[in-house]
Amino acid sequence: MHDPIRVQSYALVLLAQRATLKIKAASTYSEGISGYSTDELLELSLPDIFRPKEIREIEQSFSEQFPAVVRIKALPGWPAGKYQAIVHTVGEDLVVEIEPRRSWPHAGDYSARLNDFTRELEAEPTTSGLLQVLCDGLAFHFGYDRVVLLQFDDLNNGLVTHESTPTRLPSYLDFRFLEADVPAATRKNQLAETVFNYTDVAEPLRKVVGDLSDRVRVILCRHIAAREPDVHTAPFLKDSGLSTLGHLSLIIDGKLWGSVYLHSIEPILLDYQMRAFLRVAGRVAQQKIAYHIYHRGLRMEQAANAVRDRLQEEILHADHLVAGFTGGKTNILDLLSETHGAAICSEDELTLFGTTPTEAEVNAIMKWMKEDVGDQKLWCTDQLSGHHSPALSYTAVASGMLFLPLDPEANQWIIWFKPETTQQVIYGITTELTRGNDPRRFRAHENPSHHCSTAWKDDEIGTAQALQYFIQKVVLQRYSSTRRHNTLLREALEDVEVFSYTVGHDLRAPLRGIASFSDILQEDFGDVLGEEGNAHLDVIRQSAVRMRVFMDDLLALNRIDRRKVVVNSLSVSKLVKRVLDDLSTPEHGRPRCVVQKDIPNICGDRNYLLIVFTNLLSNAFKYSSREKEPRIEVGFTGEYRGGFPIFYVSDNGIGIPAEQHERIFDLFTRSPNSEGYEGTGIGLALVHRIIRFHDGEVWIESKPGLGTRFLFYTGVRPKK
Repeated sequence: MHDPIRVQSYALVLLAQRATLKIKAASTYSEGISGYSTDELLELSLPDIFRPKEIREIEQSFSEQFPAVVRIKALPGWPAGKYQAIVHTVGEDLVVEIEPRRSWPHAGDYSARLNDFTRELEAEPTTSGLLQVLCDGLAFHFGYDRVVLLQFDDLNNGLVTHESTPTRLPSYLDFRFLEADVPAATRKNQLAETVFNYTDVAEPLRKVVGDLSDRVRVILCRHIAAREPDVHTAPFLKDSGLSTLGHLSLIIDGKLWGSVYLHSIEPILLDYQMRAFLRVAGRVAQQKIAYHIYHRGLRMEQAANAVRDRLQEEILHADHLVAGFTGGKTNILDLLSETHGAAICSEDELTLFGTTPTEAEVNAIMKWMKEDVGDQKLWCTDQLSGHHSPALSYTAVASGMLFLPLDPEANQWIIWFKPETTQQVIYGITTELTRGNDPRRFRAHENPSHHCSTAWKDDEIGTAQALQYFIQKVVLQRYSSTRRHNTLLREALEDVEVFSYTVGHDLRAPLRGIASFSDILQEDFGDVLGEEGNAHLDVIRQSAVRMRVFMDDLLALNRIDRRKVVVNSLSVSKLVKRVLDDLSTPEHGRPRCVVQKDIPNICGDRNYLLIVFTNLLSNAFKYSSREKEPRIEVGFTGEYRGGFPIFYVSDNGIGIPAEQHERIFDLFTRSPNSEGYEGTGIGLALVHRIIRFHDGEVWIESKPGLGTRFLFYTGVRPKK
């Protein structure tokens, strides 16, 4: 059974059959307008009430697209005045709403006033200015005592952003109204019919009695001007000392963007022409607001895109995802305004950036997310503690949270945090439990807002989703490809290690055999072989030795492993002394080398740095051995790079041509002027790899005939 339909008492509402014009339903208290009782009307048809001319106009106006307006002269038994019928065609029925025609509070032509008002709205260059013009104009043209603009957020909470109070009623500016203050049914009705006006007169609402179809009930509840107000309207008028409450809906992209509320101390009734004036003004305002929103959104999107593009460049050029988010000039916090911290999980490693909860607290958030919310889609809140109670202990750091999944299977995600924003908020409605079934009433009260951050805007969520798409479609695929390539590279390196092991062990034995049997052959048959035969044996023996040295150098190069680097602070003087001791021979004694006094320590792995100094000093001794006075020196340049001291090993030997300075560290590369000097072309490649694994650099300064200076530094420090 349907609830009864009620309408305001100033109008007479009739339902008639379209074909016969027989009246099927009527609002009670009909004698107040027509002089007929409701029971009498239900026995009549429209021609029994209206003049033939008016009936012809009604019959010519049938349209389900829009209502028709038929002017009616006062009939016998009707109160004196001007009337009009608003005719709604509903299938086989007609809904006829008879209302008094009103006089405008200001003299002047209706069309001229509307034209001037809409031109003023269209000319306003800003949204704020437009809304103020709208409020001021409606107060002027209709005589309302207060006009306020209530703008809704994504949660359907409202804030009064503009108002006009020509009679100095109390200001509602900055008052907040919660979602429950404008019920869902009211918002639905405001979307269906943008204009409404209710005057709380002494006469109560009147029932509509008779046969009503579902479609007719919709018209009576949502579209006719005299429809029943929502449950909060009458209490609001009583609490605020007003007689009239109206509204004009502002709808953007199918959503209720805001409502202009119209307040009056004295009763104000709007007729169809006045409501049409409101609708036109509202449509002009809507179009301008949508235009401003679009261009503002476009500007914000362009700015956000510029930040996102810069961040994406940082990500693409970074060694790993976290470095791309945090290591560049543009970081992850620049992407979303008012965020001051982020947690990033990539490949099961958690990184905290900026001001965030602790690692344990973030892990607890993610545990709760996976159990209660899910980690498969974007989720955000401006009151984290309302969902996750442990967050009450760190609301100053994380009252707002936006979770963005990247790859749930690989446990990769981002969380942005917003801090608490405490402010005094004036609410326009309070709740009093003494009010029975309808405890809500109008009474402004001020409360502090706690444990909340600023709300997440649609464009912020869109920006996060765009980043999500970029990472999922581009970055993670690239990293996945890199991981596959790294796996293949590791397999190749393992093959090289197996090959090196084979070379080092399986080929050494034949080389030792060649050298040993050469010695035996020379010892036992040297006299028989003669001078030429012995010379050939010397070549064989020396070639075997060179091959063994080559394999030793190659094995040393392949055994360099960054994972085995043990960093300590080491004395350069002691490292050089150890190398010189190893290079000493009974035949030539200890090589001469000058080590600078008070040279700073070098940081790195002792065994690997011994290899570096051994190769550099061996080369220095070798390539300066033909000088009359060889000068070999190890020292500190007095300069630093990245906070690390730069060392050098210099000699006065043959030097290296400029075009070879870059290539000299390549494997198997030797300077073209080194002919006649033994070497494998592996030593400097070995030095370069060791220094690189110490996060350092090595380079040379050299000219042919003037010697060479090798400069290098290590970029590591011992762990504390």
